[in-house]
Amino acid sequence: MHIAMNGLLSRSRHGLLVAAFAVSCSPAASPGDGTDGGIANTSDAAAASSGASSAASTSPGGSDASSGTSSGGTSDGPSSGGTSGGSGLGSSGASAAGSGTSDGGSGGPLVGGEAGASAGCTGKSYKLCEDFESGTVAGTPTGWTSLTGYATQRGGVGLANDAFHSGSMSLKSDSMSNGQDRVQKSLAALGPTATKHWGRIFYKVGSPAPKPNSNVLHITFTALEGTTENRVVDTVINTNGAHQWLFNIPSDKCCSASAYNWTFDTSWHCAEWSIDVAAKSFRFFSDSKEVTQLAFMGNTGALMSNYTNIALGTIFYQTPPTPVVVWFDDLAIDDNQIGCQ
Repeated sequence: MHIAMNGLLSRSRHGLLVAAFAVSCSPAASPGDGTDGGIANTSDAAAASSGASSAASTSPGGSDASSGTSSGGTSDGPSSGGTSGGSGLGSSGASAAGSGTSDGGSGGPLVGGEAGASAGCTGKSYKLCEDFESGTVAGTPTGWTSLTGYATQRGGVGLANDAFHSGSMSLKSDSMSNGQDRVQKSLAALGPTATKHWGRIFYKVGSPAPKPNSNVLHITFTALEGTTENRVVDTVINTNGAHQWLFNIPSDKCCSASAYNWTFDTSWHCAEWSIDVAAKSFRFFSDSKEVTQLAFMGNTGALMSNYTNIALGTIFYQTPPTPVVVWFDDLAIDDNQIGCQ
């Protein structure tokens, strides 16, 4: 496995969106979370140390810090604790990942892993490249450190060899504990690239795909850590199993979200982002197609800052009915768009 850096912090909550339709394998009805349009955000009650809450951002939606629904929104759960009982790193099972479309367009799954993906970081000159080939199974990847979540249960994230996009290992998150641990890597060696860059991550979601019994399930995949956390690969799932993409911060007061146009399937998929702290701008791509609803520029509410670390692994803010299992592989950051090949 190859890499390039180390350090970090976190926690969070959820911002969601509109009544929706799913364009992909199966139709999705409304989000099932009480929103009535726009992106309704509620408190990041999950935040470990502050437990601060906030009201809705772009559209109506108040908060209910511990459970559920309020006027147009949902809450990410308690500020400490959370339920424990993940399935353990090493559990395999069938895999799935977001199939998806960009703003209603078509976009198929990416071929990866055993089917012949590109060769990880070999021969790549990206500013940061990590294919998770260094370290021991169930352990923290070489060059990374643990990022403690707000739950009481530790662990739930580590290297695994039961699924991979390239090579023979990936990073695996496997837990039922909302507020679980992630891993983090310092961005100090990137210099200016840390705050103005293109990023890419491949992900694969386990079967059964995460789906809440009621309201929504908000899961962060990838975040940049600075003065606050900028969630650059972030998703909210409704009771129909459809999900949206969003750019979110722990207070839920910002920033943007798509319609619920995606579902998870059994393939590896690719998420890309472009971020510029000076311009306060962001763009997001799912399987090489831009999700234009997430794009913004000059948004001071995003609270962008000099990023010190990147966080990887799932953290979620409501308790799921079954373990949330996601594999990550072939992370890259560079000055230019990297792509999904």
